[in-house]
Amino acid sequence: MPYQRVLKFAALSDTGLVRSHNEDAIVVCADYGCVVLADGMGGYNAGEVASAMTAQIIAEYLCSKMDAIWFPSMGPRPLAMARWITESVELANRNVLHTAQTNPDCAGMGTTVVVACCLQDKLLLAHVGDSRAYRYRSGALTRLTQDHSVLQEQINAGLVTEEEARYSSIKNLITRAVGTLEEVHTELHTHHTEEEDLYLMCSDGLTDMLGHDEIQSLIRQYESDLDRCAEALIDGAKDRGGLDNISVVLFRLVNEENKSWLQRTFTR
Repeated sequence: MPYQRVLKFAALSDTGLVRSHNEDAIVVCADYGCVVLADGMGGYNAGEVASAMTAQIIAEYLCSKMDAIWFPSMGPRPLAMARWITESVELANRNVLHTAQTNPDCAGMGTTVVVACCLQDKLLLAHVGDSRAYRYRSGALTRLTQDHSVLQEQINAGLVTEEEARYSSIKNLITRAVGTLEEVHTELHTHHTEEEDLYLMCSDGLTDMLGHDEIQSLIRQYESDLDRCAEALIDGAKDRGGLDNISVVLFRLVNEENKSWLQRTFTR
């Protein structure tokens, strides 16, 4: 019997120990191989509105496009998928911006977003802002996204080191967001996947609390149990103070016998 690559995942979001509500949002459409994570900002509860709108709009747009051409043995081509991802972020940007401009309770809201779509042996990864994606391969954790932030620009210019950046007072000043300007610039890259790869997507509530080596150590310890690994990452960030909402998605592609698919969607 032929095999297909199936998305196995664990997703977890926590308010943390300081914030009164959770402004992060996650949507995982496992049957379509798509994951969306957003971290909202602005106004009382408005960040929650921006992130939820963005994650849902992007997921629904991508799934509707794939539904129109979907063949389990093939799927869309990477160039088409890349275009759809960009279009979906632009659609979310227009909707969030319109809501922010027409609803006084949502004035000034916006959100970061990171989007992953799996196609055969490729991972298409797009992001806006400072939510991140990592790859864990052969025992080593590699960061796949670069923050759109003032601090990252200073790091790139050699003004501060990565270690100094962890303690900077401006580490949350982002230079791109969904829903704050008429145009949004989405950074998108394609990565080759290998069979044992494990991917992590997270909000800055994780990476502000835990360093790269600490995240790598926890994944190395729990990589065989994605649910436990997600819990360990959240607990680790909370042990360090849990100053922000903390959201993580861990996923990998595994080979399973080809059979009729059932829609499996996770939303937070």
